[in-house]
Amino acid sequence: MKKQLLIVSVLACLFVSKNLFSQEKNEKVESLDEIIITATKFETNKKNVGKTVYKITQETIQNSAGKTVMDLLNDVPGVEINGNFSTKGQNLGYYIRGGRNRQVAILIDGVNVNDPSSFGGDFDLRQIDIQQIESIEVLKGASSILYGTGAATGVINFILKKASKKKFNAVFSTSMGSNSSSENNNLSAEEFSTNFNFNGTVGKVNYLLALNANGSRGLSAAENPDKNNPFEEDIFTRQNMLLKINYTLNKNLILGFFGSIDEFSTDFDGFNFDPITFASSPADRNNNLSSNQKRAGFNVDYNYEKGVLKIRTFATDINRRDTPSNNFFNGEVMGFDVFNHYKFNKEFSILTGFASQFQDMEQLTLFSPIEKGAGKQHFYDPYLSVNYFSNSGFIFNAGTRLNVHSEYGSNVVFNVNPAYNFKLNTTSNAKVFASYSTAFVTPTLSEIFTKLPSIEKLLPEEDITIETGFELNFSSKISLNATFFYREETNKIGYDPMTFQTINDLGTFFARGVETEISFKPIKKLALLANHTYIQRAESLMLKIPRNKFFIKADYQLFPSTFTALSYRFVDETKDFGDVDLHSYNLVDFFINHQILDKKVTFYGSMTNIFNENFQEIAGFTTRGRNYNLGLRVQL
Repeated sequence: MKKQLLIVSVLACLFVSKNLFSQEKNEKVESLDEIIITATKFETNKKNVGKTVYKITQETIQNSAGKTVMDLLNDVPGVEINGNFSTKGQNLGYYIRGGRNRQVAILIDGVNVNDPSSFGGDFDLRQIDIQQIESIEVLKGASSILYGTGAATGVINFILKKASKKKFNAVFSTSMGSNSSSENNNLSAEEFSTNFNFNGTVGKVNYLLALNANGSRGLSAAENPDKNNPFEEDIFTRQNMLLKINYTLNKNLILGFFGSIDEFSTDFDGFNFDPITFASSPADRNNNLSSNQKRAGFNVDYNYEKGVLKIRTFATDINRRDTPSNNFFNGEVMGFDVFNHYKFNKEFSILTGFASQFQDMEQLTLFSPIEKGAGKQHFYDPYLSVNYFSNSGFIFNAGTRLNVHSEYGSNVVFNVNPAYNFKLNTTSNAKVFASYSTAFVTPTLSEIFTKLPSIEKLLPEEDITIETGFELNFSSKISLNATFFYREETNKIGYDPMTFQTINDLGTFFARGVETEISFKPIKKLALLANHTYIQRAESLMLKIPRNKFFIKADYQLFPSTFTALSYRFVDETKDFGDVDLHSYNLVDFFINHQILDKKVTFYGSMTNIFNENFQEIAGFTTRGRNYNLGLRVQL
């Protein structure tokens, strides 16, 4: 059955298409003429990129009012956000092509924001507010050349909103909705969100100030097996503030500052564990996790005749505390990234850069404390990328990076990426591409400094990725793409349940799969999109990762001012820890928005999990059933 699903998906790709939202205003997949940044670190036409890049545009974000960042990422082929359909406070796992959190680099405006004090070095996606996002770029495949450790399977770059050219522009939005499970059909308002966005340009200064608050209640994180004795509800709240200021000194030089504060608090539950049978069952716990993250930095953009020089400096301070255990974690990062893109001519350019980070953490726990100043590491990374875009259609990118690490010495990675664009006829074109990339993932501060002396020192994880694929565009109505990837991991960083220690798993581990996407615009008002992801790994490494995943969406412009969307999602069966089987599930969602007063006021609503499917993403934890959401957006 699973092989049949893969075959059907590939065959469908051969007869239908991809880039629908890319040709029109409401697109999700990027067109060949779309400008992207993440793949090369400088603005590049998509047709000149030989890797798989998926861009979620501002138009898509606006037309998906009511969706979260995680909802939109979950629609991307090859990406799985585990925990997204559970309670709002559920910790999220993000997987690209079968890779785990630690193998995915998270960027905000091109700056790495992964948390070195967390166990996997990952970034908490609960900190991201969609109202502050201009677009999202997902670069799949090994990308350590440009982004260093952690970019082994992909990069997610959140690009913040741009300031209006008007002196003052303000946007207000608010929404509320239900928050119920499939068995607890409660229609009362248990979820809310409020956002203020102020931006503009005054002389040589442009600014952006964004404020957000949201929260939810009404559900227990743990699923209670005894329906007659319900667990208490778990509350989630989050607040966020973002400030961006840019000063255009002259036509060549722009100076920028950014700062943000992100806070959230969430109740969470746990398990009862039997040490004899090793059996576990959901348990109602009066636990709470609070998080506070502060980010700040300065940017310099200097444009000259042959290119551009960019300087990115940043500092992050993250505090996390859970009660009643009173465990405390603090992670501090200071770093910079300086890179120069020099264009020899229209076809040939070179990117040179130097990145560095200084990381420190404090961990106050009963069994593995780390005193402040005792858990430190730093690294220095020079890197180089050569880019060639021929008028004949030939594309070539190659690069290398040297990581000089305070704990692990030197690691070298490289990338070779040829591609070719060609016309099929006057209205159709195609692109074929291939790449061979290496990547590395260094252990986190927590993994390094909490190890027992008797446990062998961890080694960096090393990855090799091979991918090949094609993109076809038939006029402006039909598009398709397909990508095959194969990845090997050595020195894989895993967990030993016998010693409760992080170890390097012996041997080589593989992941392979196919991503396909088709799109079709039969009439002006209707856009259809379908994608499929197939991933194969060793069974022990497929925890929470579905082998097959389908997503189908229909966008329909009902009236000039009314936009509707209907989507269907199939997620294959998975396994969770303890060899627990989680059944496959099907979800159908509906979204609508209506604009009035010259598009300055937008009403929007959604109904998710229309058929009230009962399923689990995480064994023993609640998922959301049929729910409703209503919202209002006003632009002043």
